[in-house]
Amino acid sequence: MDMRFIKKGKTRLFFLLNIIILVILLGLTYPLYKFISHITGYEKIVYLSDNEYVKDSTITSNQIVSKKVIDRKMKINFLAEIDDSLNWNFFSLKENSEIKVGENMVVKFEGKNLSNKPITATADFIAFPEKILPYIIKTECFCFTKQTLKPGESKIFAMTFFLDASLDNDKDLDNIDELSFTYKIYEYKG
Repeated sequence: MDMRFIKKGKTRLFFLLNIIILVILLGLTYPLYKFISHITGYEKIVYLSDNEYVKDSTITSNQIVSKKVIDRKMKINFLAEIDDSLNWNFFSLKENSEIKVGENMVVKFEGKNLSNKPITATADFIAFPEKILPYIIKTECFCFTKQTLKPGESKIFAMTFFLDASLDNDKDLDNIDELSFTYKIYEYKG
């Protein structure tokens, strides 16, 4: 028997088996992810793509509430930044607050259009330290949508959130008792 024929057959078999293994692994990935999410409880985290919004960023599904409030307290500093190209005034109405982990909180910011034309803006949310991000559950936020202010118009923007009590089980967060939440607002160029 010709050795080239045998070698060619082994190569084809090798590639066929690798493709079969890849298909099996890809087929198991999602069910395994769902299973692990269910066991760890991470399936209950609210993701932006899961939310439904109506006017002024109000969530239509009000069932999203903290299931547990614990005695651990966190001081949160609320900061506002304005992109240099945006002709707005933007600031937090409250510099900081102390809340219990799991407690629902509403934070308000005020924006004012300083220009003589309507301006649409949007905001980026930044949390420090970053490792707190998976535990911040925003149930309502002006940052979810574009905000338009007429010339000289002022508006109060709100964020409703809680810190998921499961953060108390994260050893990386044991020594953290102060957080910073920053909203950087900039003109929407759509």
